[in-house]
Amino acid sequence: MIKIIDTHMHLGVSKFSGVSTSEEDITNALDKYGIEAAFVMPQPTLENIFDVHTAIGKMMEKYPNRIFGMTSLDPWLEEEIYVNEVERCIKQMGFVALKLHPLGHNISPLSKHCEKIYRLASKYQVPVLVHTGTGNPFSLPSLMIDPAKRYPDVSFILCHAGFAVYADEALVAAKHCENIFLEPSWCQTYMTRKMIDQVGIEKIIMGSDHISNIPVELAKYNNIGLTDEQLETIFYLNPKRIFKLKDL
Repeated sequence: MIKIIDTHMHLGVSKFSGVSTSEEDITNALDKYGIEAAFVMPQPTLENIFDVHTAIGKMMEKYPNRIFGMTSLDPWLEEEIYVNEVERCIKQMGFVALKLHPLGHNISPLSKHCEKIYRLASKYQVPVLVHTGTGNPFSLPSLMIDPAKRYPDVSFILCHAGFAVYADEALVAAKHCENIFLEPSWCQTYMTRKMIDQVGIEKIIMGSDHISNIPVELAKYNNIGLTDEQLETIFYLNPKRIFKLKDL
């Protein structure tokens, strides 16, 4: 049986959709759909983000090698506060990535306030996930080309890979930067296949975003003509390599 890692899940209440996802919702979904591990971050939310990070850290303790935390901090925070929270999450709780949400944080990835994200990712050698697609002009996939070029040692993951509408732009970004990877949740089946064919299967990972979308994403990959070896690469080997998970 092919192991599956879901690289894009959320805990908490979204300030946009109102969707609420609990610890129980996540673990039940993992059991239901046979998912080996999940990468969990806070929703773009009005909740106290530090408390949500703490809750994710407790999930990691409760479900070792099954739940992996990712920060999702507002870049507008003062640098000291931002840096201290990232250090707490990574060094104390073992989080594996940082998230930038241009829509949720109302900021361009090219803003000087985002530089601390990229610097910290380089320092701790963890990937940066970036929401793309909805929320333009700040969520355009092409805006990540400049940071990716300036931080070649950091892996940048374009969440939603342009969200269908800007999928071709995400494709161009991944073609021009070796360290840009695509997570095409919400993209069409044919567009996902196009990404695999044009940038290579080693650059594609699976994420659901919402629990209700898990079966849709799994069905998408299982119905675009991929071999079991290719599915294993997308579902398991790629995220294990990109996120440097040695023991999973």
